[in-house]
Amino acid sequence: MFMLDMDKLDISILKFLSVDGRMHSTDLAKELNVATSTIHKRIKNLESEGVIEKFTIITDPSKIDLHLTTFIGINIDSNRRINIINKLETIEDILEIHELLEPYDLFLKVRTFDINSLKNNVLHVINGIDGVLESSTLITTKRHKEEACNILIKEGKIV
Repeated sequence: MFMLDMDKLDISILKFLSVDGRMHSTDLAKELNVATSTIHKRIKNLESEGVIEKFTIITDPSKIDLHLTTFIGINIDSNRRINIINKLETIEDILEIHELLEPYDLFLKVRTFDINSLKNNVLHVINGIDGVLESSTLITTKRHKEEACNILIKEGKIV
C-alpha cells in the first residue's frame, strides 16, 4: 500500500534508512533539519501504513555457513496458487517468493548450508506440494551485490 500523501521529508527518511537502517533518529533529524520527535512520528506512520515493512540486516552468508544461494522457478496449477504459496512460506530456507508472468509462475530465492540441505529441505518439499507442476533450479556461484532496498529520488519523488 503506497501512501499518497508522502512528502519530501518521508522520502528523505526512507532514503537515509535504506542506506543505513540503524541510523539514529537524532542523526536523521540533524541531517534533515527537523525535530527528533518529527522523525519518530514519521517513521511510526511509515510503519503503520506498511511503507516500511520491517527493519533488518544483510549478512555475508558465507560467514554464517549459508554457502548456497539458489533461485528456483516453479510452474504451478493456478487453481492451487494460494495453497502452494502458503506452504512455500513455511519453508525456512526460502527468503523470497515472487509471482512472474513468464517463464515461471513463481520465482524463489533460497539460501541453504549446502547442496544436501537444498535437496532435502527445499527441493523435495517443493516437488511434494500438490499443484507444483515443475521446477527449475539455478545455483549461484558468487554474490557480487545484494541490497535490501534501493530508494532512488528524482525531482522529489521515488523512482
